[in-house]
Amino acid sequence: MKEDPRLIATRQTALDAAQKILMDEGVLHVTHGAVSNATGISRSTLYRHWPDARRLRDAAFRRIATPPNIPPKTDGPLRSDLRWLLGVLMGALNDTPWGQIAPQVVAAASTDAEARLVITEFMKDRFASVEAVFSAAIDRGEIAADVPVEQLIELAIAAPYFRRLIRHEALDADWLDQHVDLLCSIAKSNSGHWG
Repeated sequence: MKEDPRLIATRQTALDAAQKILMDEGVLHVTHGAVSNATGISRSTLYRHWPDARRLRDAAFRRIATPPNIPPKTDGPLRSDLRWLLGVLMGALNDTPWGQIAPQVVAAASTDAEARLVITEFMKDRFASVEAVFSAAIDRGEIAADVPVEQLIELAIAAPYFRRLIRHEALDADWLDQHVDLLCSIAKSNSGHWG
């Protein structure tokens, strides 16, 4: 049975408002009352969709954390594929709602299982994309056999988040080139040592 389009529209309107509140005011301000005030949707309707504020907030987190399904570039060379893929991640952290609310999702994940699941699923998708790039490079013979590929993938993904969300420093083209150069240097190493 097809869902009533009015219910779908109500949820979308409420989540639009919750997302705006998250970005403008922060996670603690996402409440049924605040969303009701912003949209005119009654609190009782909001409670039917999300029985508590945590579920409403987590639905907004999940919506923002769902990236477009862009298959990774894997036709090589490794430097080109990494630069493209990490450029997409850099753009998301710099210019999208995800970049604005990611610190709040990370903070919520320390005490909330649903927020932890949002982060876990988001990072699983990112990991799979970077893994596909490295897997294709291995098949092309661009990565030395004894390189710790899983750690290299973690480094590829973790560094942009650390720089942007922990150090609060810019992610720009110069940083991206240096990061990709480091990853490629490690990938070509025949010793597998990082130092």
